[in-house]
Amino acid sequence: MNETLNDVYIALTKQLYVPLVFYIPKRIWIQFNKDVCEDKLYDNLFDKVVLINSKGSNALLKNGKSIHHIVVKKERLDRNTFKLLELQNDLNKMQFQFLLNKYCTQLDFCRRISSWFVENIRNDVRDLKIENFQSFDLQHKSFEDHWDFIQDSFKDAPKIELSSNKEKLNKNDLKSFQDLIKPSGLFLGNIENEKIKKTKKEKKILVTEEEATAFLLKTVFNME
Repeated sequence: MNETLNDVYIALTKQLYVPLVFYIPKRIWIQFNKDVCEDKLYDNLFDKVVLINSKGSNALLKNGKSIHHIVVKKERLDRNTFKLLELQNDLNKMQFQFLLNKYCTQLDFCRRISSWFVENIRNDVRDLKIENFQSFDLQHKSFEDHWDFIQDSFKDAPKIELSSNKEKLNKNDLKSFQDLIKPSGLFLGNIENEKIKKTKKEKKILVTEEEATAFLLKTVFNME
């Protein structure tokens, strides 16, 4: 195998997040940074559906359709299953178990957060189109089906039950989701620069990566 184990893991993980629909709930963030939430400049940051398309580009969905992007989700996840089946023969037992455990940790987070989105988005996003909700629902079902197939296909896959979203999650689950908290080139980056240009004031750091992660772990995902 020419690829390193890390290269394989990165490629598998990328398929989990591309394509993807998500949003950042304002009712959660306002508890942490009220000033940002009340500034009209940041209206596009919260309670807006964001689509990461199949090519990895992210953008506010606005009135656009999304389900034709998410339909390919199952195919992408199936590719991961085939890759893991191949790797089971190519890697030694310890290497494969390590890779499988790390992958399942990321997959478990995706199915949990996708479930949270489905349960909460109708209350958080105004004028949510039925088609967009169907995208979130399809995304959640795709993750659940993939999780079940991984559990059935690999006897040593970690067993993690999905019960309630109030259940505490593993802190490590959020690491690969940090780009969705602060998508590069979409939200805080461009908006923050625009504000600086207009006011010509010294740049202020709104929220550090560590603060954002710690806050969302505690509030949105009920983690300590």
